[in-house]
Amino acid sequence: MKMQAKRKEQESKWFLNVMGHVMFTYAFLVSTSGRGLEELPKPENVHVNSINMRHILRWSSVRVPLGEVSYSVQFQGEFERNHRKTWVAITECSSIRETWCDVTADISSDVGYDLKVRTELGNVTSEWANLNKLFNRKETNLTAPTLIAGVSGGSITLNVSELKKNINANIYYWKEGVEQQVMNVSLDKTQIPYYLSVEKGVLYCFQAQLYILEYNKVSSFSDIQCETVSNDTMSKGNSVKIASALLLGVCFLAASLFCIGRFCWRTRPVWFPKVSAPYVSNFENLQGEVLKEDYSQETCDTVEVWQQSETLLDVHESPTARERINSREGKEGGRPINSAAYGEVSQPQRSMQITYQKGYQSQMNLG
Repeated sequence: MKMQAKRKEQESKWFLNVMGHVMFTYAFLVSTSGRGLEELPKPENVHVNSINMRHILRWSSVRVPLGEVSYSVQFQGEFERNHRKTWVAITECSSIRETWCDVTADISSDVGYDLKVRTELGNVTSEWANLNKLFNRKETNLTAPTLIAGVSGGSITLNVSELKKNINANIYYWKEGVEQQVMNVSLDKTQIPYYLSVEKGVLYCFQAQLYILEYNKVSSFSDIQCETVSNDTMSKGNSVKIASALLLGVCFLAASLFCIGRFCWRTRPVWFPKVSAPYVSNFENLQGEVLKEDYSQETCDTVEVWQQSETLLDVHESPTARERINSREGKEGGRPINSAAYGEVSQPQRSMQITYQKGYQSQMNLG
């Protein structure tokens, strides 16, 4: 019961606070709508903080019990002030919560600029708060730069901070022990980093200073930096660069080989297509089937071949052939002619038995 009572008490207090805030806001809005814009405070302490050609408009914050306010900034150059009688709103600095605005891009010439800022809360705005005097970018302040000296190969590299379009740097350097002989080199932002050739094995000291030639402005000096170039042609910086280049080369080669391997593996079926061998039955089974045929039951026929005899020739020769033989004997002068040449055989007739296999016999019958 006590817990419930305590919770109800907290809820009632919260409700009363909310209602009080709403009623106060309503009363404030009604009062300001009837009496004008003077009730919403305007910013104070409006000024330009310009360092190294960067111009920042600043003002004090405004606090009201109704909520968090916002701010808007406008500027007026010499042309707008004398000819057009207008103000130009800075888009980047409209309805912002911050109490500063970078106006470097809007202040683009060496003339007087007026700037103003106001407070905003919903539809209610305050009066404009202007600069106490016109601002000219020639009033910018130069700070001491940061100088960094290093060794690269046989040279000394120099880097200077805060170099911009209108800001250059003078770098003074000398040999250790000969401080009265000071040398200098002038640099702009396009020459950074600067490589200075010096004697090897000699310690050099460096110091930088910013300047704006058009405004006749100079900054204070930077801290002194001293460096020497050793007699070794290979410096630590070059060693690191070469090692990095070799490492990158190895990584690139490995990646290339990996990509080529994957490409070859993917295109392998194109260059080396798979060809399946034709189906061939088992030769052992085939030979067994062929040898199963039985030739033991085949029969052979007996053939009698008789040598030709004179009697057979006489029977088969035509009279015309015999007459030609007789006429040839007369021409040769009665010289006996071998009767064997004409198929006359004096030897007794003999019979020869030749056995042929069935396959060959069938071929003879076909002939």
